[in-house]
Amino acid sequence: MRKTLLLAALPAALLLALPSNAQMVEMPAGKWWKRPKVVEALQITAEQQQRLDEVFAKNRRAFVDLKADVDRRTIDLEELLSAREVDPKKVAAASESLEQARGRLGKARTMMVVEMRGVLTEAQWKQILDRRDQWRAERETEMRKRFRAGRMLGGGPQAGRPGAAPEAGGPPPGDLPDEP
Repeated sequence: MRKTLLLAALPAALLLALPSNAQMVEMPAGKWWKRPKVVEALQITAEQQQRLDEVFAKNRRAFVDLKADVDRRTIDLEELLSAREVDPKKVAAASESLEQARGRLGKARTMMVVEMRGVLTEAQWKQILDRRDQWRAERETEMRKRFRAGRMLGGGPQAGRPGAAPEAGGPPPGDLPDEP
């Protein structure tokens, strides 16, 4: 019975570890305002770059803490699910705690994007919105490349990422290489 419960709970826990597209703010990864192609396409000024750097710097430490909280709560849930005896109440509480931590991280990312939007002109913001599907596709392609490279090396999907843990909401700012 307990084994059946564990096997039933495991797929749900794995789904919880995946980022929700509905919660992700679609922006290019990393410090996109410094990439020559993006700067040229959006006609970002030096002053705007400086202000975007300030917004990013102001939020960076909070993201580290929020991401670490998500990682800790993910580990807590994984440990509960891998225990010999699974306590559904503890699993439910840990799952709720993880979702709340993910929500805090997602909200912080969203608010940073709102602040960044205030630095850009309406025309620049419209161009970002028009290109978000392209950036999403590029991010997915990069993730597939990393997954395949890791599998070919025998290191699993996280190979090449020292100390990598499951992520919520996508890669942290600055985690992906510049766009081609």
